Amino acid sequence: MLYRFRRQLNAWRFNRIIRDIHTTQPVRIVDSNLRILSMVAVTRDIPMYLMAAKTFYRRIGHGRFVVIPDRPLPAAWRERIMRHLGGGVEFTDLAAIPAGQCQRGGCWERLLACLDLAARHYVIQVDADTLAFGPLPEVAEAVAANRSFTLGNGIPLQTVPEAAAWIDADRPTAYHINDVAQRALGKLHDAAARYYVRGSAGFTGFAQGAADRQQAEAFHGEMESLLGTARWREWGSEQIASNFIVANSPDPLVLPHPAYSTVPPGGDLSVVRFGHFIASSRYINQRMARAGAALLTEIQEASC
Repeated sequence: MLYRFRRQLNAWRFNRIIRDIHTTQPVRIVDSNLRILSMVAVTRDIPMYLMAAKTFYRRIGHGRFVVIPDRPLPAAWRERIMRHLGGGVEFTDLAAIPAGQCQRGGCWERLLACLDLAARHYVIQVDADTLAFGPLPEVAEAVAANRSFTLGNGIPLQTVPEAAAWIDADRPTAYHINDVAQRALGKLHDAAARYYVRGSAGFTGFAQGAADRQQAEAFHGEMESLLGTARWREWGSEQIASNFIVANSPDPLVLPHPAYSTVPPGGDLSVVRFGHFIASSRYINQRMARAGAALLTEIQEASC
């Protein structure tokens, strides 16, 4: 009860700080083959999503949006999103995304939606808790070259045996699903010929035609057999799958760190051009909200 109250209070304070996002002008859509997909919590995180979407679109400059609400979206909020994003939005119901052989929940539907769209488009998955502070030439170049990418926080692309050895050496007793699953990668069939990057599913590019849902389903089945159903279906397994799929795409890109970064509490924002403010640090001193509010003038100018 107390945790829920604190979360609601923090969200209220956050949305109050960024309230001017609602008075910014709509994005001017420049149509292209790019799709910018986000899963959004209704309705608490919609102002944060609008700020993330607008700061990113200012930097990338083209494409259309795909929004997956995590539950039925009231018409008034649907209309607000559509208006702010210049009419360039497609809404996809979470329940309408087939899971196939994968689990439901834990953002797996989001990953599968990205892979389905990537049959026809370049797809960028952008979390609502992100901000684009500066130019993103690496992302623009990856889209133009049809290269998949991920935000990697300074850890390079590795072979699967290298990734398993790295986690054994760096975090030998860590029990989080990210760590346990990375250790288990070495037991995959044909492990020596496969790759992994310890990236973030919060900002990921899927090259057109580079991967499909069958790869995700096959990986899901392999990992579930290695870790067991209960362990593999914990929150976080979708990120492992996203990392694996990107790493095994043709010529994948790990975005340079710290220019692209999961922002730690107290981290230096002056060196960050794209930041992911994960849940554990999002509301600390309302740092993300204040940083986003400072970008609202730029958003307004870009929309005019």
